[in-house]
Amino acid sequence: MSSSANIYQQVIIKSIKQETAGVKTFTLSYANGGNIPYVAGQFITLVFQHHNKEERRSYSISSSPALREPLSFTVKRLDNGAYSRLLHDKAEVGDVLLTTDVAGLFTLPLKINVAAQYFFFAAGIGITPIISLIKTLLIQKPDIEAVLVYSNRTADDVVFFNELNELAARNGGKFRIEYLYSTAFNLSRARLNKALVRQLLNEYGKVERENMYCYVCGPFDYMRMVIYALEESRVKDEQIRKENFNVNERPAMIVEPPDKGQHRVTIIHNNSSLTINCQYPDTILKAAKKSGIALPYSCETGRCGSCAARCIEGNVWHSYNEVLMDMDLRHGSILTCTGYPVGGDITIEV
Repeated sequence: MSSSANIYQQVIIKSIKQETAGVKTFTLSYANGGNIPYVAGQFITLVFQHHNKEERRSYSISSSPALREPLSFTVKRLDNGAYSRLLHDKAEVGDVLLTTDVAGLFTLPLKINVAAQYFFFAAGIGITPIISLIKTLLIQKPDIEAVLVYSNRTADDVVFFNELNELAARNGGKFRIEYLYSTAFNLSRARLNKALVRQLLNEYGKVERENMYCYVCGPFDYMRMVIYALEESRVKDEQIRKENFNVNERPAMIVEPPDKGQHRVTIIHNNSSLTINCQYPDTILKAAKKSGIALPYSCETGRCGSCAARCIEGNVWHSYNEVLMDMDLRHGSILTCTGYPVGGDITIEV
């Protein structure tokens, strides 16, 4: 814990695949040759250096551990994305990258309800973690009903088109896909809207709403609309999961903790511990940085889950949280990037 270097690991690019125009998949292994462990739906955080300053970017994993696929992440090239351009334009097989490991809470339940039905809503490159979840679900529970609603501008923009169709063909009607194209002549089946979400739940639904599990990934406005529609359709909040790609925009609202006093934070990692002082306006993460402790993080806005830890003693208050559900919070999960100790000293496990 005294050294900050132990959270960084070197990985090597084993292969690069062009999926569609502007979208590539990169397959990685540890630089020493070992496979990188991961869970379907997670992301990997890469570390870059820019003007002697560390910058981090997280990329969703598109491979499936259930198929024993080596970790692969899929990236869309963005004109204003410095590191997506770097990966697309400069990265080559054999290049060594630096990572702070794999993280993320956009995952399947530990115990999958065999009486449930799974709906996946994706827009554009939002398919990346979704296909990881779908491949894993179909392998682990081949008798479960699953539906993918996938929105794009045109058919040429569909990422993993052949792979998705092959999955549907292999699973004998248990996995069905509804492709939506915003340029379609049939406007009632073009852009996804709240009415169409309800319609699709009725058309494809084979269980009651309390047994529907929904996963949503895409642009912010798309996800907000889908989640509102699901809630209005009586799908329970705890059965809706979202993965936020818009992690760089900081929340406009500034909320102060109810306790701004200084408290001690004991951080446990790999059977070692270190205690630091933390006081508002510093979050737990910022206080750790000031003390020279390198913790996992990416967005620093409470939107990605890279910094998730577990509080085993004391209480943590969050100024913002888009990833932890009530159940996660009850089990002690916290976000160090927006978390503050309140009411006394705390102990966390990272």
